[in-house]
Amino acid sequence: MLRLSAEDSILLMTCRAYLRPEDDDRLRRLCGQPVNWAYIVWRAENNRTVPLVEYHLRRLGLLASLPAEALHYIQCWTALSKIRSVLEFRNLPEILDALDREGISWFLVKGPDLSLLYYPDPLLRPMTDLDIMVNPADAQRVQRVMLDLGYRHGIFDPSNGDWHPERKELDERSFRDTYSLPVFVRIESVESPFPAAAVPRQLRYRHVKGYIDGAQKLHMPIFIDMHVNLSVGMDVQDIWSGVGLAKGLGRILRVQSVTGAVWFLSARLYHEAFLYNSLRLLMFGDLHAVLHKELANVNWAEVAAIAYKYEMRPAIYFVLEQMRRICGIDIPPAFLDLIRPDQGEVPLQHDWGDILPKLLSVPNVTELELA
Repeated sequence: MLRLSAEDSILLMTCRAYLRPEDDDRLRRLCGQPVNWAYIVWRAENNRTVPLVEYHLRRLGLLASLPAEALHYIQCWTALSKIRSVLEFRNLPEILDALDREGISWFLVKGPDLSLLYYPDPLLRPMTDLDIMVNPADAQRVQRVMLDLGYRHGIFDPSNGDWHPERKELDERSFRDTYSLPVFVRIESVESPFPAAAVPRQLRYRHVKGYIDGAQKLHMPIFIDMHVNLSVGMDVQDIWSGVGLAKGLGRILRVQSVTGAVWFLSARLYHEAFLYNSLRLLMFGDLHAVLHKELANVNWAEVAAIAYKYEMRPAIYFVLEQMRRICGIDIPPAFLDLIRPDQGEVPLQHDWGDILPKLLSVPNVTELELA
């Protein structure tokens, strides 16, 4: 049995938008005792769940329990993240309209799809960029459309607001080792809610990039990530399977299917945690939001088929089994039995065992007894 600390328990609960009454009670109890808020804020920042932490603590009237420094950092992070999301959502309809005019097929994936469809407030879910899926054959046309709209390739310097342009040419080799076009950037400027001195440097440099000038104008880069796949080597028809329609931003949107979101988020969470040693609690919260809202509409046979086709059974099994145990999501037992790795088989290439200790970077040695 792995017993989490109070800090890791708070992080695991507050990465989700929807909590059960018993979770609320546990969160109140934990926040009523001494906890290391500096650690919680640091972990939440690296997981990009700070706005969700602020949301739950504010909802339960617990913000006053935080030290002043931690409270300021959380509120500053949340405010800047929400400004960025508003600016991103303002940019998105213009891009989609331009793609439509050119007859380029697209659908929303990851941040904009998840925040608009599954979260109680789209601004709760931080977006480092806007992710849009297009067909590989349209890549060069997409680049031309984006450049015509005024987006550019390059690097923004948050220390002084300078922009360093880069030229990116697309050819037949462009997607040999990647699954997206070079990132597109537009700089937006708005009134800053904070003077520059009140915004911690590491926040502006690492997580919510922006430069605040002497007139208290916030200059913030908006990143657009145009995907041609979800991962190198996947069949495009699997990526586009079940793409649906939804209302949002005053128009009809094309969005990733619920089923696609379930297998993609499960696999991405697992592989990025183990391969890149990165903390991915936000993805756990994303998956929980999808299942909380749309569990009845998941095509479990399709998830199983994808799991077998791409040898993702361990990833999907360990993530969804923990979703069942921790969050009480009613994942069908027959599905879990079907994809569960068999200890008697030769292990699959990417079978690293349970995700939870890795997800929270918990050092744990399991006691074993020989037969």
